[in-house]
Amino acid sequence: MGEVFVSTVHPALGRLYWVYTSNADCNYPDHYSLTDWSELATRFPKGWRDHQYYHWKHRSHISQVFEPEDPYGDYFEQYEEEEAGGVLEQRLSGLLANLQEKSGQTVEEFRHWMFRATWVDVPALCIVENCAYG
Repeated sequence: MGEVFVSTVHPALGRLYWVYTSNADCNYPDHYSLTDWSELATRFPKGWRDHQYYHWKHRSHISQVFEPEDPYGDYFEQYEEEEAGGVLEQRLSGLLANLQEKSGQTVEEFRHWMFRATWVDVPALCIVENCAYG
C-alpha cells in the first residue's frame, strides 16, 4: 500500500502540504498545520479519503488549521474596539506566520486562499529508511 501527501500549489510559495500531529498519547489536542517542506508533511495511506476513520478525522483539516478557539494553534482572532464597532484582528504564528509572510498576502488573503485551494493527494516519495525492500 502506498502513501500520499495532501498537497496544493500556491502561486508564490509553491507546493504546500498538510501537517497533522496526534497528541492522543499526552492528552493534548491534535495539531493541524501546513508546511512547504515535504519532510514535515503527514503521510496518509493511499485511498485514505475512502476510509471512514481517516476521512472523518481529516475532512476539516483546513478549518482546524484556522480554528481560533484552539489554544495550541497558530491562528488567532481578536476583536479590537473602534468607535463604529469591533474590528477583527487576525494573527498567525509559527509555520503559518512564516508561510503567510513569504506569500506576500495579508493574513485574511492567505487564509481565504487556503480555504479555496484544491487539496489533492500526491504520491509520497520513498525515503530509504521508510521503505520496505524485499
